[in-house]
Amino acid sequence: MLELKGARVTISRVISRITPAPLVNLYVGIIFSLASPIGLGPILDPLSSILICIIIMVILPIVPIVFESWKGNVDLDVSVRESRTKFFIFSMMCDVLAYSVYGYFGCHIMSTLAAAYFAVTFGVTLVSLRWKISVHGAGVGGPSAALIYVYGAIALLVAIIWILVIWARTTLKQHTLEQSVGGVLLAIVIAWTTYFFVFLP
Repeated sequence: MLELKGARVTISRVISRITPAPLVNLYVGIIFSLASPIGLGPILDPLSSILICIIIMVILPIVPIVFESWKGNVDLDVSVRESRTKFFIFSMMCDVLAYSVYGYFGCHIMSTLAAAYFAVTFGVTLVSLRWKISVHGAGVGGPSAALIYVYGAIALLVAIIWILVIWARTTLKQHTLEQSVGGVLLAIVIAWTTYFFVFLP
């Protein structure tokens, strides 16, 4: 679809392919499952926590997108703003399921993450009704904000990822600078607000 060429474009495409929201969900899910400062509750171990994350928070949310892309109705980035709402709604349903499953097993670190994902996706859904906010930006902003809230200043290194994603999405002309920065900032604010009310360290 893009006629852009060159090393900057190639690097931008690589960054975009390794930072879609579901994969970022997985990265953060693995970190929390392996190094949770409050444990994983009385039942789950790191492997089972990661497995739940992969199934409910990574694979399940992208099934409709992959199916519609296979049919030729959308691209994998769902670039057309008007086509995004139904996929966002399905993703929020997956977040509710993840919250319920982790909550059932007493895994507070992951149930809070699912709650934050739901809140961020809801916020992005509302904004997307009028403006093409960057889902990639929100996809890295929310989860990385969770890392900062839980682990503190050491996790501020994730700001490098924010910059890279903003640069990549604008280089590929998928979003303006305002849309990319807006996605990151909106997700950070929503995620931190969610953690303030939900997370119990």
